[in-house]
Amino acid sequence: MHAIVYTAIFGAHDTLKQPIAQDEPCEFVCFTDYRMPSRVGAWRVIHINPDHYYPILQSRRPKVLSHKVFPGGRLAWHYAPLSLRRRADLLIWVDGTIQIEDPSFVRDMRAALGGHDWAVFGHPDRDCIYDEAHAVRALPRHRGLPVFQQVEAYKSIVPPHDGLYAHNILVRRQPSSVRMDKVNELWWQELQKWTSRDQISLPYVLRIVGQCDPVKIPGQLRSNKWFKIIPHQGLKPPPR
Repeated sequence: MHAIVYTAIFGAHDTLKQPIAQDEPCEFVCFTDYRMPSRVGAWRVIHINPDHYYPILQSRRPKVLSHKVFPGGRLAWHYAPLSLRRRADLLIWVDGTIQIEDPSFVRDMRAALGGHDWAVFGHPDRDCIYDEAHAVRALPRHRGLPVFQQVEAYKSIVPPHDGLYAHNILVRRQPSSVRMDKVNELWWQELQKWTSRDQISLPYVLRIVGQCDPVKIPGQLRSNKWFKIIPHQGLKPPPR
């Protein structure tokens, strides 16, 4: 058994946080547009050139399209042609705000996944994409986002209080199933079409694809032994 824990830091929104050593074999991979050494503590750093996507959406690409970034559980050749070729049976996405503090994190995420395709935490505050849209639009940094138009487009598919997930942690089995790949692809399409607020689009995607709901990770997102969430700190803008 071998796990890959990975994250993405784009647009100088976060600092790279060092995890505590784990009690089962794993690798740590960070995708970033920031100029860092190829190794920063436990993290193997993969530099990604800026493209036409804005930074938040660029960071969503490895998060959502895991089957393309790690096809068959191996880091795609164009990211690291001469290294990290060992096959993983487990992928764990962690947001750039996550500080892993317990050696059992990987082991316990594996146990939470069980025999399912993927596992996530439930949203700590809401269970409805329509309530989430109002919460998002109330944030100054999200004013102008078409979240109300987005949820209006989902009304015929997603009923109120249909469930909501928090995506700070995503645990996925490798190799991924065909249905899981469909979820990833449609999720990415919705992020490009509407907004980068992936909590809003996932319930719609799950309804469309069907039979691929994630299992919920037991425990509380904001209060647990595995990690703490550190607010966005920011870095100096990466050199271009």
